[in-house]
Amino acid sequence: MITHHSHPIARLLVAGLVAGALAAPAAIAQPIADPQTSEPAPAAPSVVRTIDEGFDWGSAAVGAGGAGAVIVLVSLGGVAYVSRHRAPVPR
Repeated sequence: MITHHSHPIARLLVAGLVAGALAAPAAIAQPIADPQTSEPAPAAPSVVRTIDEGFDWGSAAVGAGGAGAVIVLVSLGGVAYVSRHRAPVPR
């Protein structure tokens, strides 16, 4: 059976790459430029009218499903970690 051991440096590198990949789209965001002056377009105030219709069950279901998925993934990760790092029981 082949066992894989990860190094702390490799884990830090992967975590850094993931964080960079998630932060990159926000870092390059720019306002829409006016093509004639190549200056950013002035921000015009906008009016947004919202109508509150009460509790949104669809959004609640999406949030609960996401939380459930996180709980399942963390639980499976804990089981996998424990099964790989269990100390042998002397007999």
